[in-house]
Amino acid sequence: MSSAMVRAVRKRLVNGCRVLAGHGQGDLIWGHLSVRMPGEPDKLFIKPAGLGLEEIDDEHLIVADLDGNRLTGRWPMHAEVFIHTEIFRRRADVQAVVHTHPSHAVAFSALGVPLQPVGHEGALFIDGLPVFSQTSDLIVNAELGRALASTLGVERAALMRNHGIVTVGQSIGEAVMTALLLEKACRVQLLAMSAGGGLVLPAAADARAKRDRLYRPATFETAFDYCERLVAARASTGCSCGGHGP
Repeated sequence: MSSAMVRAVRKRLVNGCRVLAGHGQGDLIWGHLSVRMPGEPDKLFIKPAGLGLEEIDDEHLIVADLDGNRLTGRWPMHAEVFIHTEIFRRRADVQAVVHTHPSHAVAFSALGVPLQPVGHEGALFIDGLPVFSQTSDLIVNAELGRALASTLGVERAALMRNHGIVTVGQSIGEAVMTALLLEKACRVQLLAMSAGGGLVLPAAADARAKRDRLYRPATFETAFDYCERLVAARASTGCSCGGHGP
């Protein structure tokens, strides 16, 4: 692959980290985003440990292999690199992986109830939102990474009970936007449930039609481009927030 393509992917990864942070998915120095290296699918670029999502720049990125070994980069590797490596190993269709700890999704994961299409965002997950419940601890080895990848299966996202979320995509934009939409879906359902009474939901066919109309690959990229523009606008004014909540 050309050096220009590699630089573009690295820049997209940096912006993806900042978009996640700007939409409330930063958690001090925890949470991470990765993408396969162009032309080398058995390697990945990944955010390092020790820095917040909003701090990430090109110089911080690590190159790792699918065994979780750091190949290049001076910053430490996240202990949970196995979330990324084992999903990449299992899912040839996945190009990017997000793992974060957004507050509403973590709270929702503890309820033991299914996510419903209360709003548009919930419709994205109508055909499956698996829940990983083997442990709430960190995914610190390949065995746990494989278990999480198995729970995720062919879906686009999974809740990690009492822990966080994992989302995947065929691009950085798709994985990041899926993370933002999942957090909003959890927040909207929690809000509706807190009002008391039962939920009035659309028919499944209606929700699926809405999902297919709203959430196409091109739409994910357009939405992510918008979020990147917010990152650039805030950087130009000296704001480190990176964006705003959906």
